[in-house]
Amino acid sequence: MSLFYKHKWPLKNIILEPITEQRKQPEVQQFRKFRLHQSVILKKSSLTLFVTFTSLIIMEVNESKTNENISLKHAESALNGISPGLLPNLMHNLPGMAYRCKNDSQWSMLFISEGCIDLTGYRADDLIDNSSLSYSDLIYREDRQLVRSVINDAIKKQTQYQLEYRIVCKSGTIKWVWEKGNAVYDLNRNTPFLDGLIMDVSSRHKAEEKLKQAAEELANLNIKKDRFFSLVAHDLQNPVYAIISLSEFAAENYESFDRAQIEDAFLQVNSAARGIFTLLENLLDWAKLQTGQMQVQKEILSITKTVEYAIEHYRKSFTQKDIEIVFEHEEECMVESDIRMLSSIFRNLISNALKYSHPHSKIIVQLRCGRDRIWASVKDNGIGISRRHLQNLFSIDNELREYGTANESGSGLGLILVDNFVRLLGGEIQVESKLSHGTEFSLTLPGRI
Repeated sequence: MSLFYKHKWPLKNIILEPITEQRKQPEVQQFRKFRLHQSVILKKSSLTLFVTFTSLIIMEVNESKTNENISLKHAESALNGISPGLLPNLMHNLPGMAYRCKNDSQWSMLFISEGCIDLTGYRADDLIDNSSLSYSDLIYREDRQLVRSVINDAIKKQTQYQLEYRIVCKSGTIKWVWEKGNAVYDLNRNTPFLDGLIMDVSSRHKAEEKLKQAAEELANLNIKKDRFFSLVAHDLQNPVYAIISLSEFAAENYESFDRAQIEDAFLQVNSAARGIFTLLENLLDWAKLQTGQMQVQKEILSITKTVEYAIEHYRKSFTQKDIEIVFEHEEECMVESDIRMLSSIFRNLISNALKYSHPHSKIIVQLRCGRDRIWASVKDNGIGISRRHLQNLFSIDNELREYGTANESGSGLGLILVDNFVRLLGGEIQVESKLSHGTEFSLTLPGRI
């Protein structure tokens, strides 16, 4: 015969009261259950103690009435030896919220540890017996079916359930939680209760999301770089091919060339070689930027002479396309800056204007110096840039790959470097353009970095 009892604290004065009586079934293990305010399981006559999150004490007893009475005495003796403060301390140190709930549509809570308020913002009293709201109300609406499905599947297979989902805290914050638990089976193999632990894993989810986003950005960047290098390789082919074809033609026909023809051939070879050199120099600077090797080196310099050197660098190209370049400036302007970056900025802007300017046109470079700021601009009357391409003009994934007015190739790398160098120097760059009317790049740079 199996008896069911309830008791009250303190353990030293356990009150056992019979609740129901059931008939003994042969060869079936019977259990005694005691209602507790703490969470202890006394299992088998060996008196091994197990801490759980339930509010039941289950003691297996033998079939005979004699052994049954002995086990009851052992149980009472063991319970009297447990410190009442042990379980509260264990619950307090749990990294989350321990619970027992009904296996119903609302996950009605019967017991919740004190970690509830840190996890959800609600007190345990708000959730116990659905006093203010049910735990189901806390579960993010889109995740409720997932929770129900996973737990029902575990009950069906008689295994533990483990899952992650979102809850909405009292403050309105959405948290990711990890839950692990199992169903409690009665003698009829029904599952009236669920016991488990719920922990906040929002930090891990945020870290995983950032890692996933970084991986996606890296993959996209690699795709863009591959496409970019393919375009750069294509841009290198044109001047290299020009050098090869011109040198072969000159070698085969030099005896029939007059002085002017030979000079023209050499100028074309020189122009192609300069294009290759500029592209390779830009590639080297870009690679240093990507690897963090490009450092600002301050020195006192004349920005006026820096612009003049950049113009002189393309003097022969201006002559070949019959383009007039005008440099408008006041007195010589001295600044504290990085001469290599400034030189690259003006060389690339002037090269861009030269490339997309029509023959017999004009390019205007302006420079104005203030007490602590410098204003500069490069303006041409060339083919211009569409509004669609202006948005990503300084980006590596820019799709603008226009050939110049003399079929010059262009990878767009020069403008990317200009933008990066201007920002490294603490300045700003703006661009205004209209198709068939030309483009103007405007810079604002600090006089001292």
